[in-house]
Amino acid sequence: MAFDSSTEAAPSRDTPSTPTAREDGLMGREVLPGLHWFYEPGPDRRGMVVEDGDGPDWYEPGAAVRIPQCAYLFEGEQSLLFDTLSPASRDEILAELDDALDGGSLDYLVVSHPDVPHAGNASAIRDAYDDVTLVAPRYGNGHDLYHLDEAMHVGEGDDIDLGGFEVAFHEATFLDAPVSLWMTERTREMLLPVDWMGFPHLHADRLTCVDELDGDLALDQLVEFHGRVLFWHQYVDVEKVQREIRRVVETYDPELVLPTHGLVIRERATEYLERMTDVVAEIERRDRIGALG
Repeated sequence: MAFDSSTEAAPSRDTPSTPTAREDGLMGREVLPGLHWFYEPGPDRRGMVVEDGDGPDWYEPGAAVRIPQCAYLFEGEQSLLFDTLSPASRDEILAELDDALDGGSLDYLVVSHPDVPHAGNASAIRDAYDDVTLVAPRYGNGHDLYHLDEAMHVGEGDDIDLGGFEVAFHEATFLDAPVSLWMTERTREMLLPVDWMGFPHLHADRLTCVDELDGDLALDQLVEFHGRVLFWHQYVDVEKVQREIRRVVETYDPELVLPTHGLVIRERATEYLERMTDVVAEIERRDRIGALG
């Protein structure tokens, strides 16, 4: 099904805005014209990556480590927020939304899956924007959590034309919950793979795009996240999963990757997706990596 408003030319890629922070908590940044990135840093995770010695090559001794929650606001002729962050940032996300929308309305609120970091502020956002349409995955069970039973349920083949942005919905290829949804944006070829493609990074790099880092996104960063959060990787048929990763690359071929637990990838996106074939092999080699501490 398609939900049309009207169409116009896709936004051009201009210099992004300077990140803003609210008391070193939730941060916001306009990555592209009309695309706002909201970033909740979460707790210090340095104990996850530093056991003996100084830690991996990408780590700086003594530095805090973040695995954030991220949400994304698309502003065309209509607006859409993808995910809600956790209740710990309720006041901040409402304030950031108000600033970004500048008095305008929020037309769609998409909840990728009923997990606290993704859906925890759904009710508060609906209360703040009376006319917003709640959008949730049609896959799986348990839609009553966070009132997702009241949502417009979408999946493969469904899209919404916001006027300037056009989003489409997909069944999640890799997931950590049975009710889960991926989203793409067609005008700029963006992929929002939800829990997949997350990774820890230094506190100093919060709300920084991967191409702005001093070095590349390291294999070990991806392994640390997927081996702990998507721990089922240690039990899979590696070659089968690698084939699925290549299928994801071929199917979506994105220019940008907007992860919900990492930093925005806006250059070499398919290269980083393809690196996930090495990630799943490394997880099998290392076996149990540990829980998210």
